[in-house]
Amino acid sequence: MWRAAALVRVVYYHIFGGAWLTLLFPAMGLMFTLGGSLMARSLDRGGRRAVGARLRRLLPPIWAFGLVAVGLLVYAGWRTPPPTTLGWADLVWWLFPARVPPVGGDAWAWTFVAVLWYITTYLWLVLLSPALLALFRRWPWPSLAAAVLLPVAMLFDVVTVGGYFAEQADHVSAYLALWMLGFAHHDGLLRRIPARRYALGVGVLAVAGAVWVCVAALTTTGTFDLNRIPAGKTLWSIAFVAAVLRFRPRVEWLERIKPLDRVVDLLNGRAVTIYLWHMPAALLAALLFTPSGFEPGVTEIVLRLALVWLLVGIAVVLFGWVEDLAARRRPTLLPRPSAPRAAGAGAAGTGGPPAPALPALPAGPTAPIGPTPATVAALVPAGPAVPPAVSMPPAVAVPPDRPVGRPTGHWNRLMVAGVAAVAVALAGAAAKVVPGPVGGNEQVQAENARYLSDMLLVVDGTPAVDQPEPEPRTRPGAVDLDGATYPNAVVVAAPSRLRVTPPTGCEQLRAVIAVADADADDVEVTFTVQADGEAVYGSGPRTRVSAAEQIDIGIPAATVVDLVATSATGNASAIWADARFVCPS
Repeated sequence: MWRAAALVRVVYYHIFGGAWLTLLFPAMGLMFTLGGSLMARSLDRGGRRAVGARLRRLLPPIWAFGLVAVGLLVYAGWRTPPPTTLGWADLVWWLFPARVPPVGGDAWAWTFVAVLWYITTYLWLVLLSPALLALFRRWPWPSLAAAVLLPVAMLFDVVTVGGYFAEQADHVSAYLALWMLGFAHHDGLLRRIPARRYALGVGVLAVAGAVWVCVAALTTTGTFDLNRIPAGKTLWSIAFVAAVLRFRPRVEWLERIKPLDRVVDLLNGRAVTIYLWHMPAALLAALLFTPSGFEPGVTEIVLRLALVWLLVGIAVVLFGWVEDLAARRRPTLLPRPSAPRAAGAGAAGTGGPPAPALPALPAGPTAPIGPTPATVAALVPAGPAVPPAVSMPPAVAVPPDRPVGRPTGHWNRLMVAGVAAVAVALAGAAAKVVPGPVGGNEQVQAENARYLSDMLLVVDGTPAVDQPEPEPRTRPGAVDLDGATYPNAVVVAAPSRLRVTPPTGCEQLRAVIAVADADADDVEVTFTVQADGEAVYGSGPRTRVSAAEQIDIGIPAATVVDLVATSATGNASAIWADARFVCPS
């Protein structure tokens, strides 16, 4: 159920965005924890062979996905080598995704790699798991504490990882502690901690994570999106997931609701296929839905979600059987129903049918790569070998499949209620408070805002370009203009057109516009905003030396908004810094 819920949450987030959702339900942390618990169980049962088995089940669906992606890109005219270190040789990452593979420059190409950071991170953690599990079982709590502190050390350059796999190292460091928390869950260590001590520890982590998120959002990142807050996402996610692992509600009722039970089976049995294909489906749905003329509102949200899931369902029928072949099962169009669930099974490794050995979902940096995937429309060689069988010391060994008592008592209820209250408070802050640019003169203002960098954009014209080189410790997607840092920039080449559907109820568009990377100081770029095809703003010609300009435009009842940048005098990049739709709070 948790995996299914997390997958649904990720799909919704990638369609509609919402920083509040990442805080209310940090799905990625939960998925990496479940992955770590299942990986520990596999290693106990099969030793190092479990790594090969996990790769065997993971890679074929990615190969099918990559074959379609690269085929479409080549058919569409991809002829120039990727502007990467290895050029065309970087296509090898479609075969073994230890790094996010390249795509061509077409405006829609990003949808095929937008969420692959999760697959690459999962792959690295699987490869490292034999060594990590041996380390954890020798020094369980010190190693887990070190994993929690690692992203903090990397953020402040106490630990640095550069080179070709630097980005993958960042993602692995962010979720390593969650993966090892899965080890602790599988080995039974979490259940052996007294309820009072456990609740107090989770409370400390929750407060630390919440404070970190708020301070970072208001002073550094400019956003409450958990995917964009280094170290903060580790602290908050581990507190949330630790509470989830202790709270084990009964799920016998699920079998009595046959349609919902079947949906959970389908989501888990085809999780990799759903995860890989939901972003192309979301873009196609946006293209099909834009001309429909529906007014923004609940009806529009429901219809768009239904269209995306319909397209995902088509992809599941066309490609989901590859997951059966990879698992050495007889291929079927839809996965077979699972065996009856054990009564009281409430967490991975404690009962119920064997969980799929594949990454069950994405959720989330999303750490975004450059401008977030949703913006432009929008992980170290294998670990050292260990002995074939990694045995648990007697002090740690707890049979993973043995039924255990369900924690009860006021301490557990207090812990769950406290973490839930903090999650709601953080989500409320994310929905209501959006700071101005870091270092700028704007005051923090009460508003419900949606950044373009978190939304699904359709790009027309010249493809989006890379962000300017960020300052140290500045998150990708940030730009510096006139001494102020704007953390949620969308940078595109001129000429270009960004088309987006405004969120329901948002009637104002705010942004800071500027010109960058021009051939010369006199290259001119004109910024235009159109609402339903009618121009509602025009900047006039601007050059690289022009000061950044703030715009605040009313777009009442607009169903489609276009952000257009034109240039007739040379090549330049147009910056839409912290562009966001604003609704009344």
